[in-house]
Amino acid sequence: MQFFLNSIFYSYSQILFSNRRWLGALVLAATFVAPKIALMSLLGVILSNYAAYLLRFETSKIESGFYGFNGILFGAATVFYFQLSPVFLLLIPLFMVITFFISAVLENYLAVSMNLPGLSLPFVITLFIYLIFLGNYQDIKYAQYATDAGFYSFLPEVVANYFKSVALLYFQPNITTGIVITVGILLFSRALFLLSVTSYLLSSLVLGLLLPDQAKDLAIIVGFNSIITAFALGGSLILPSTKSFALAMLSSAMVVVVTGVFHSMFYKAHLPVLVLPFNFITLATIYSLKFRKESTDLVLLYFKPGSPEENLYYHQNRSARFENFKYFFPELPVWGEWTVSQAFDGEHTHKDKWRYAWDFVLYEHGEQYSGDGNVVEDYYCYGLPVCAPLHGKVVKVVDGIPDNEIGQANIDKNWGNTIVIDHSEGLYSALSHLKPGSIKVEEGQIIDKGDIIAACGNSGRSPYPHLHFQFQIDDTIGGHTYKFPFAFYLEKQGEELSLKSFDYPVVNSRVQNLEKHKTLAKAFDFRYGETYRFAYEHDGVKKEEEWTIGIDIYSTKYIESSAGGFAYIYTSGKVFYFSSYAGNRDCALYYFYLAAMQAPVTLHEGLVWEDSFSVSELPVGPVRYLSEFLIFFGTFLNAKGRFYYHKPEDEYLISLKGDISLKGRTIFAGVNRHYSTEVIINSDGEIESFSFSAPGRDTVLVKKIKKEEDKK
Repeated sequence: MQFFLNSIFYSYSQILFSNRRWLGALVLAATFVAPKIALMSLLGVILSNYAAYLLRFETSKIESGFYGFNGILFGAATVFYFQLSPVFLLLIPLFMVITFFISAVLENYLAVSMNLPGLSLPFVITLFIYLIFLGNYQDIKYAQYATDAGFYSFLPEVVANYFKSVALLYFQPNITTGIVITVGILLFSRALFLLSVTSYLLSSLVLGLLLPDQAKDLAIIVGFNSIITAFALGGSLILPSTKSFALAMLSSAMVVVVTGVFHSMFYKAHLPVLVLPFNFITLATIYSLKFRKESTDLVLLYFKPGSPEENLYYHQNRSARFENFKYFFPELPVWGEWTVSQAFDGEHTHKDKWRYAWDFVLYEHGEQYSGDGNVVEDYYCYGLPVCAPLHGKVVKVVDGIPDNEIGQANIDKNWGNTIVIDHSEGLYSALSHLKPGSIKVEEGQIIDKGDIIAACGNSGRSPYPHLHFQFQIDDTIGGHTYKFPFAFYLEKQGEELSLKSFDYPVVNSRVQNLEKHKTLAKAFDFRYGETYRFAYEHDGVKKEEEWTIGIDIYSTKYIESSAGGFAYIYTSGKVFYFSSYAGNRDCALYYFYLAAMQAPVTLHEGLVWEDSFSVSELPVGPVRYLSEFLIFFGTFLNAKGRFYYHKPEDEYLISLKGDISLKGRTIFAGVNRHYSTEVIINSDGEIESFSFSAPGRDTVLVKKIKKEEDKK
């Protein structure tokens, strides 16, 4: 029963590009101002979804409203235009099923062939077929509905027509329905509300200028087409931005022209224009944007949608956190802490086509060498192990080139002893100036990340011992360099030790790979099928919650809470990430998600790291919604977290502490809030407790409930 209720409510909300169940329920209730239309639209969605269910279509799509919303429109349109008769009662259910089949074919065809949504084209096609079929009957009577326009006579005509346009999205003839739906739109998305108002006003103005003689007849048709088109292109299928807003306004003007064209084409055939302008303009625009070389500020939606604001927050947060992430996770080719003596666009040799390279040396007590530094053996890095940065196949080995005397360089054998590794997918790495006779691999050998393959030397163009490392896209010795980051490493500049993710070491920084801390690695190793139980008190109510670790069809690991929350995990080996959260936020899992958004499984004194948070993920309050009225012109709230581990010497616990700051800018510059988090990990590698503190709220302290076998 819950499945079918969801499929109905989500079908109603789909028409507004929404994924909110409550909005669908609100719209459904609002349509009963006109009961006949409401009942027929309800029949349309029930038959469409039930047909999909019987034919074993994908249940998640059925529940999301994917197959149902065109049935709503068809059912509503049949009684909006014509009075019911016994024949119609037989025809309408049959055509509702036809609507479903056309929806299934068209939605999937457009998705596969052009990567486009079907929108409401199935409804338009089915209704045209239906209207043409009705030409076989002579006694058809057009429907007439009493409206509530008289009750709202105090409203200016432009306002009344706006609400009528909103109501007509569901073929409702009443202003009351339009007001209720508008309130729902405002609560769901400030961006969509702004688009609805501005697009309607602009299209009305353009209609009066271009088609003054037909302005009165076409006002409502142009109004609802401009509103739904602005929804699609301004923030639902394209991420909100200044350019998307401009595109939405341009599309509103285009609606007038396209509506005029279709009206002239269909007038003599007695066919309505319906939502053809919306479908035509939206599909043409989205398809054309796919051929751009760069997306610029018009970013097409590439993930499961929420509200326009949530879509933008998700995109910005994903870009800030994961934009530089690559398919490969290379590590530094050395053990321990080394110093970058030369980086990109280096002072000496990293120039032009060889600009993206690093030289690594070793310092101790501020010096590179002991004694006078006149022989290679004086240098701390000389003879130390050099490792493979990634799994791969050794494709080139050069050995036997002698080390240089200090201060000398072998220009003829510029790269010295070198190993080139093929990591597949067109990525290679080269390690040069190696110690003669130290190379432990041969051409054709398969090696793993971290394998010792040689020792640091002073061969080739190398006046003092160091390791030269570069990525490249061919297997040649001394090939042109390719800009590619190291996945995770620690960087120390001055006394600041920070975590770097898919970044590029800079000159004079001290860098080292992450070494797994067994306790931390175990704490954040959430294994498939495991369960955890927690107890906490929130707002004076004591609660218990169970977590289960699962894996979805895309092989993404997640934690599911018995309270209805889902936290998705990004697995990276040495750094634990939560990638996103969905569902109930009044639960322990939500607070753990905020407290452990990113956690390297390594322990170093003074290590700090930062992460970005989506504004929609934090309990921000009304200020967020106020800022969203201006979202097309920028995001005015920004949230970042700063984290570190703390381990008292005399205790067995490790504490992951976090400070999340929310700050505003320009007219919201007065916003400055801080949220505190803490995760306590015991010596057995278990998450013992965690807490979350927000301004003006009691701290939520969550404690793990030990299993019976743990107590023994």
